[in-house]
Amino acid sequence: MMGSSIERKKEDGAKRQFLLTGFTQTAGIRIYAFEGRLDAARVDCTVEVDLALIPRYGIRIQDLPLLCRELLQQRTQPDEMNAVVFTEQRMRSHVETLATAREEAEHKKKQARHLASAATGWRSALR
Repeated sequence: MMGSSIERKKEDGAKRQFLLTGFTQTAGIRIYAFEGRLDAARVDCTVEVDLALIPRYGIRIQDLPLLCRELLQQRTQPDEMNAVVFTEQRMRSHVETLATAREEAEHKKKQARHLASAATGWRSALR
């Protein structure tokens, strides 16, 4: 039973695609347009971003299309996708997630160095 629910989740993810079709910009607000493909249906979606906020969170403008697409993919209901706003809270959450991932990577890197130096010490003790 558990395997079938995992398979369904994989199938759901495969059926949901969002293709960037362009963007418009007015007074510091950029609106990214996507064509969503949900099962057999096509849905036009937009994600609005306040460009004045992105420097505050260290988000690069070239990363916005991918971040907007991820935001759409997280939506569960098609009616939640028509017009979405990339909020300041979402930007803050994105930055916090990146910081956590960097900390974990640094911690793993330090552990690997520690293990490598310990192994080297053991070998040199045999000589």
